[in-house]
Amino acid sequence: MKKTKTKRVLYLRIFSSFLATYLVLMIGFSVFLISQQKKVEEMELNTYALQINNNVENILKDYMDNNNQITDISKVKREFAANLPLYTLEGTEMAVFTGDYQLLFNTNDYWRISYTEYKDGNKYYTGYGLLNPKDWFSDKEIKELQGYLFAAPKVEKAGDLSGYSVDIKGFWVDNEMIIPDKVTVNALYAQTLDEKGNVISSSGTHTDDIVYLSNYKNPAGLPHFEYGTVLPENNNSNAQPEKQNELRQMVTNQEKLEDALQQTMGSQILSQRINLLNYRYYWPQPYQSTIYAKDNQGSYSHFWMVVGRDVNLWEQSFPTLAFVWISSLLTFIIAALILSRQTYKTYKKREELERQHKEVTNALAHDLKTPLSIISGYAQNLHENIHTEKREHYVAHIQSNIDRMDKIIRQMLGLSRLESDSLEVKFDKVSLKEMCNEVILRYKPVCDEKSITTCLEGDAVVMADRSLIGRVIDNFFINAIDHMPEGGKICIGISDNTLEVYNSGSHIPEEKIKEIWLPFKKGDISRSNTKGTGLGLAISRSILELHKFPYGAKNSEDGVIFWFKFK
Repeated sequence: MKKTKTKRVLYLRIFSSFLATYLVLMIGFSVFLISQQKKVEEMELNTYALQINNNVENILKDYMDNNNQITDISKVKREFAANLPLYTLEGTEMAVFTGDYQLLFNTNDYWRISYTEYKDGNKYYTGYGLLNPKDWFSDKEIKELQGYLFAAPKVEKAGDLSGYSVDIKGFWVDNEMIIPDKVTVNALYAQTLDEKGNVISSSGTHTDDIVYLSNYKNPAGLPHFEYGTVLPENNNSNAQPEKQNELRQMVTNQEKLEDALQQTMGSQILSQRINLLNYRYYWPQPYQSTIYAKDNQGSYSHFWMVVGRDVNLWEQSFPTLAFVWISSLLTFIIAALILSRQTYKTYKKREELERQHKEVTNALAHDLKTPLSIISGYAQNLHENIHTEKREHYVAHIQSNIDRMDKIIRQMLGLSRLESDSLEVKFDKVSLKEMCNEVILRYKPVCDEKSITTCLEGDAVVMADRSLIGRVIDNFFINAIDHMPEGGKICIGISDNTLEVYNSGSHIPEEKIKEIWLPFKKGDISRSNTKGTGLGLAISRSILELHKFPYGAKNSEDGVIFWFKFK
């Protein structure tokens, strides 16, 4: 229960810290991205407005006299109508004013009409005009006509219905505005298709099967034309027509233009925040970027071009923000999870080390307590001259226990040195067979005394620290001698990048196989029944880990095998 609570608290703290960091970074990034997006939108508007302004100037120059007066305003307006697709952009409106702020032309949602204005021999000249369907047809009729105009039936082969042609039969032109007599709808059928199945050309027959009448009479004597075609352009299509109408009213407002010119004289874009991330831009520009100063009348330009645009910074930034927020969140979650798991492992490892240190301290105290007690008892006898005939016996036992304590302390110091970062390991080529022979020869008297049979098979040369790896083999061999009966057998085998030290005798309890590598941990139930210090295998473990050699112990059929793998 305590471990679960500790783990939960640790995970909660790390995830809370990561979440707070994530939110701070993401909010900062979002503010930065939106501010940059705002600059980008202003630059795009600037580019768009300059492009429109150049087009407007080119049209005006063609119809201006030496006094900068328009010679044929009707043709100018029709030229603007011809270029309407260039001016039309969703969320954008433009208007052209005269020098005295009279509206000359503005973008709208009218239908654009093409027709033959006149011909010169075999050459036909196309004219353009605008038709406001609301002036002549009901809402139901307009909806039907738009259904035909923007129909996109599926075409699979030549002869299939590909769309409709919405035509005007008989109309009058009032400046740029078209006054229709009747509108007809004619079916078009695919003639040729490309490899991808797209329609290349279509044809149809003009009929009066579908007709819409305006019932207009021409008392003013306006020019009349016989035939025109509605161009299928969804001018200023907008999901928010009310916002588009507000924008249109702004760019066509004379007072707004005069107020803006008093503020900036067209030198910069004006912006207004509609709500949190919606901006409305307004930019009036003088004709040919030239402003004249007039006595007592302020500044003046021959014409003014105004561009207005609504920008939703959230819509523009959302794809990038969504990607960054989600990808960063996943990254932070993975990082937090990895860090939490690693921290918890470190915590458990530290807890385990503390437990091991506590056990080592207790075991060390236990192992030193016995010889100290013996030394104290013998010293007390010597001090009080008790059993003086055993003086040499007492001294010999005192020296023996002092040697044992010295051995324990030296091995503890050696283990601490191995586990520190200061030990320098010197790698060299080492013959394992040669080292094993040295160990067997070193302990031959002990083996002969206990009638222990030894054998050695195989050989290998490894890159290792000679003295350290020799100590591992020595510890394995001593451990085998200490834990086997008289008349047993010890065999060292070297093969398949593995060195094994086998000794006959009793097995190590399975639950203790991992513990024997810890200081003062032994496979025996009673510590007092063993002769070793309990540090040999711990020292061997540290040496093997320094060499990055895997190691272990396992029970065989009639004994125990200690092993390590080398590269």
